[in-house]
Amino acid sequence: MSNRELMGSIEAKLFQIESMARIAMDNLNHDNLGYDEPFINSVDMVNLMAAIINLANEIYDKFDQLELIKDGNHGAYINQ
Repeated sequence: MSNRELMGSIEAKLFQIESMARIAMDNLNHDNLGYDEPFINSVDMVNLMAAIINLANEIYDKFDQLELIKDGNHGAYINQ
């Protein structure tokens, strides 16, 4: 898989994490949003958080697959 494809995959997973985290946050702040009670029960919240963690782990794995080239300033950039 090319670096460009890996970065696309990472970006997609980050968007998924952001969406899932927003849902979890809204559920935790249900009273501020006008709901009488959380709209996701505690078991499903645990599953949602586990899914977020799994996606984050997948992102770390994808970063390990990227081919980075070190520059002279102790930085690195992605080899396209």
